[in-house]
Amino acid sequence: MNLTLLPVGLDAVVARVDVDGPLGARPAELGLRPGARVRPTHAAAAGARVVALGADRIALDRATCDRVQITLP
Repeated sequence: MNLTLLPVGLDAVVARVDVDGPLGARPAELGLRPGARVRPTHAAAAGARVVALGADRIALDRATCDRVQITLP
């Protein structure tokens, strides 16, 4: 399952992040890496999400959400 399909308010664990190229390191810098616990807090236009990573909140576009594979705890 990917992050786009995770309902708002439900916790999950990041299994894999498939972002390549020059932007590939950015998700990991933000804390979005395998083993991280995530929870979508808001759904935005065109499939974008605001995601809670601990005390931090990050906004992700749909293309990035589609590339974040998750598992339910």
